[in-house]
Amino acid sequence: MQGRKVAESTANSWATTRAPIKSEGSNHPGKMTTKRRPIKKKSVYSIIKLSKEFAENTSMHGLKFIAQDEATLPERILWIALFMVGLLFAVLFSWNLWENWQQSPVLITIQTANYPITNYHFPTVTICSVNKVSTRALGEWMATENAKGFTLNEIRRILEIMSTNRVENEEEVANLSRLLSQANINSNEEGYDNLMNHLSPNCSDMVIHCSWESKEENCAELFESEATDDGFCCSFNSIIIRSRNASSNTRKQLRHAHTSGVYAGLTVLLNAEIKDYNVTSSSISGFKVSVQDPKDFARTGRIGFLASPGSQVDAAVNGQTQIGDDQLRTIDLKKRLCTTSREINLKTLLPTRLPCYSFYGQLFVRPLLLSRQYQPDCPSVIYHRTPVWRERMSICTIDECFLIMHIEMVVKNSSSCDCPDVCTTIWYRNEISSGTFPNSVWEYPETVIKRPEFQGVSTEDLIVYAKENFVKLNVYLKSDSGMCYIMKERTTWTDFISAAGGLLGLGFGFSILSAAELFYFLLVRWFYYWYHSKREEIVKIRPSYPLISTRQQLQRKSNRANFADRLPPTYKAWNGRQHIESWDYLDQPNLIRSWVDY
Repeated sequence: MQGRKVAESTANSWATTRAPIKSEGSNHPGKMTTKRRPIKKKSVYSIIKLSKEFAENTSMHGLKFIAQDEATLPERILWIALFMVGLLFAVLFSWNLWENWQQSPVLITIQTANYPITNYHFPTVTICSVNKVSTRALGEWMATENAKGFTLNEIRRILEIMSTNRVENEEEVANLSRLLSQANINSNEEGYDNLMNHLSPNCSDMVIHCSWESKEENCAELFESEATDDGFCCSFNSIIIRSRNASSNTRKQLRHAHTSGVYAGLTVLLNAEIKDYNVTSSSISGFKVSVQDPKDFARTGRIGFLASPGSQVDAAVNGQTQIGDDQLRTIDLKKRLCTTSREINLKTLLPTRLPCYSFYGQLFVRPLLLSRQYQPDCPSVIYHRTPVWRERMSICTIDECFLIMHIEMVVKNSSSCDCPDVCTTIWYRNEISSGTFPNSVWEYPETVIKRPEFQGVSTEDLIVYAKENFVKLNVYLKSDSGMCYIMKERTTWTDFISAAGGLLGLGFGFSILSAAELFYFLLVRWFYYWYHSKREEIVKIRPSYPLISTRQQLQRKSNRANFADRLPPTYKAWNGRQHIESWDYLDQPNLIRSWVDY
């Protein structure tokens, strides 16, 4: 009876509340139908909600405390302030790191202090006499046809200007230039350089005895005449272009020192020939000596040390090497201030075809750049300022050389002559010591005694002459090893990202995963919600059944009640239990249908 009461109450409620439903798209009752029912659209997914989800799930420090629902306003303000402090700290220090990298991108460090001396050449030794014009050679030239029309004072003044660059006024220069033009001295066959080379002291007369690694050698094979900033000088172990066809030149075999010490280097005996002085570049007697890299242009007039007659000069040399890393090419030239061997070729700088810039040093080509930039119509400079042969170049007159001298003074105080150093280079530091030479027991070499100028000279007179004119010069390496520096990028991209990543992680816990979280929440997830808010879902409607009238329902209920009364008591109890339990698992309309309709 209890089950019957439940069924009756449910049937009544269903019959009174259920309104008739017409099936759409079909006239047949009981058939399954569908209906489009749009989901409620979201115009824009809430940015605030996305931000909250991001803050709750991100790995960055402090944000989850801001997004907590139970957090109070002061707590949120505190954590926002702490997060901003960490963010500001990381950004400022990362920016400072970036600025330091951009302003000083190059770092020079010591690679080793034991770089073997066999890895670099023995330095070039350039010896220049302070006497620029030999009296003997000048007398021979004055007897030629080219010297007609010149007085001795005029030619000496011309040679003095060419040797020392000391000019009183431009009017004097113009007059002397006119005389040279009349004598056809400024022609290509007999130009200034050939004239000065002919009048300068001969290397065979200036260097009278030579030994290399304690073995006596022919000085003519060791020394060659070379144009320097101090006139024509005698150079040992240097690179010189001697042929007019630059493409036919071969590299000279440079010498290496096998060990250190005075007996493993160069020893020469120099003869100043003071009585042969005519035009000098200095107020002293003797020589100027420079020690430099074989690839560099000799600047003996500027950096050379003095070697006076009657003395022995020892030059102990320390070689130092700097190696430029190939990665330096990625840095702006104005910041690294040097060029790599692959960046500059003299073909782009000179009208002649010359070897690569890596073979000839920066000091070697600077005079050429100077003449090319400031004197395009007369690309050569004073005879001693151009270290290589000048093909298809006109020879400057004295007044043009006077202009170049003024230009050089301007260049000294300007940076318009852009000729950067090379990154890979070798330089030598000298430690100079000297003493009186010769002493009373020194034995003169046989090659000196047998020279024609000393034939018939007594030993006493030779000693007096030696104290007035002789200079003994020893050039050697001080140590078996030297310093080696490496020039490289101060910070690479790997270093910068590592350092900046550490600062960002230290400041507020930012990492690569944090960037992925930002991308996911602010783009991927937002797009996902936006896309689904635009869709329409097809709603499936249950099949509709026609409802029976109240009279029919009561009749069926009565019939079922009569039928239930005739059932055994055991079945009635079981049937009542089944309907009560099914109420928990079935929905109300289906339960009513099971009791009423069928």
